[in-house]
Amino acid sequence: MAPAASPLTVLVAEAQDHSAARPSLFASLIRFGVTGAASLGADFAMLYGLHKGAGVGLSLATVLGLVAAVIVNYTLNRNWTFQARAGHGSTLGPYAFMVGVNVVTTLVIVDGLTNAGLYFLWSKVVAVAFNASLNFTSSRYWIFKR
Repeated sequence: MAPAASPLTVLVAEAQDHSAARPSLFASLIRFGVTGAASLGADFAMLYGLHKGAGVGLSLATVLGLVAAVIVNYTLNRNWTFQARAGHGSTLGPYAFMVGVNVVTTLVIVDGLTNAGLYFLWSKVVAVAFNASLNFTSSRYWIFKR
């Protein structure tokens, strides 16, 4: 039995494979960034429009903004960033798990770093960077791998 390839070997081989049916690693990274920006835009637009425009309470508007962001993010990542062919039944569960992990890691990182003396917005930047790398890897090689 041949030894398993290291993650770095797999990434290098995939980056050099231009025959794959789905976007290259580099194209997926670019698309992932665009998708993240679109998700953030949906979140802020929904939050602002509901709270300032429609007078909805801040907590409800915040939750609905997050829901909008998750819908945009899932849809674009599944259909455009990674061009998954697997059905929603096999991708929604792992995606929901990833969202849950993001919530927990964000809380731990923001609370931990802020309590250690880092300004809360910088703590959030660290959490976003950590989760973005975790999300890209999870999405490409687990959630939307097919």
